[in-house]
Amino acid sequence: MFSRHFSNLMASPKKKLQGLVAATITPMTEHGEINFSVIGRYVDYLVEEQGVKNVFVNGTTGEGLSLSISERCQVAEEWVTKGRNKLDQIVIHVGALSLKESQELAQHAAEIGADGIAVIAPFFLKPWNKDVLINFLKEVAAAAPALPFYYYHIPALTGVKIRAEELLDGIQDKIPSFQGLKFSDTDLLDFGQCVDQNRQRQFAFLFGVDEKIFASDQQLLSALVMGATGAVGSTYNYLGKKTKQMLEAFERKDFSSALNHQFCIQRFINFVVKLGFGVSQTKAIMTLVSGIPMGPPRLPLQKASREFTDNAEAKLKSLDFLSCTDLKDGNMDACS
Repeated sequence: MFSRHFSNLMASPKKKLQGLVAATITPMTEHGEINFSVIGRYVDYLVEEQGVKNVFVNGTTGEGLSLSISERCQVAEEWVTKGRNKLDQIVIHVGALSLKESQELAQHAAEIGADGIAVIAPFFLKPWNKDVLINFLKEVAAAAPALPFYYYHIPALTGVKIRAEELLDGIQDKIPSFQGLKFSDTDLLDFGQCVDQNRQRQFAFLFGVDEKIFASDQQLLSALVMGATGAVGSTYNYLGKKTKQMLEAFERKDFSSALNHQFCIQRFINFVVKLGFGVSQTKAIMTLVSGIPMGPPRLPLQKASREFTDNAEAKLKSLDFLSCTDLKDGNMDACS
């Protein structure tokens, strides 16, 4: 059973998005402009230091909905350009409140050579049932029919409470390019039913609880047991290597080691969640760990406090958390 779900989990073949997917941060200058100059370094860091070769661009972590359409296109282009021959898959989030804007972003993603697109439900004028939501998604997918299409299910932020299990029923008949689900919700019953009722389909079931709720890797082991084929998360930017150790242990059925790795990750996540953990804090931690300046978030988000950064750094050191990763004060070993 597990081998069917997780064979080659750490690889990311072109035709199926699986394994770890980093929800990318959008680097900014102190003046709130996008700092395109560091994205090349960012790509190299993910690949060489974290071993993560799939990315999800312009999502929640990337402040996609706080960027203009032009900026979103530029960010997408930069990731595709700098990631060429280095990254396995680059999925662009193209969701927007406007159908026309989503279609424009989808078409642009296809033109620049992205590997897939993802869409959240519109969340101001909301779809009120499954059929209305699918009609919206269908029109976006049709703007880039050759690209794999993923639904980004994140009801806590969109307020669209249509269950993913219900949405997936017959979705490929209406959206032929549909390839899977980024499931950013804590309802593991819904997630499990998505997997159980679609066993014959080669869908990607990507677990990705948004960091505003919980960090995605905090619950990842439970999702793996239920049939997740991969995961999308902000913490894989700097905890990718540690999380891969958990996936590898799970794949070889060393569940005791997998659980130890999960608990190790949770110690840090639990600590920062209590301090207040979101996009701003993710940017601060990534800057601290990678040495790449991610800058502040865009308003209305506020920059993480110095107190948060100092506390996060101290916790990372106390856990001996990151192996082969340079912090500003030196190297640290992995949790045992």
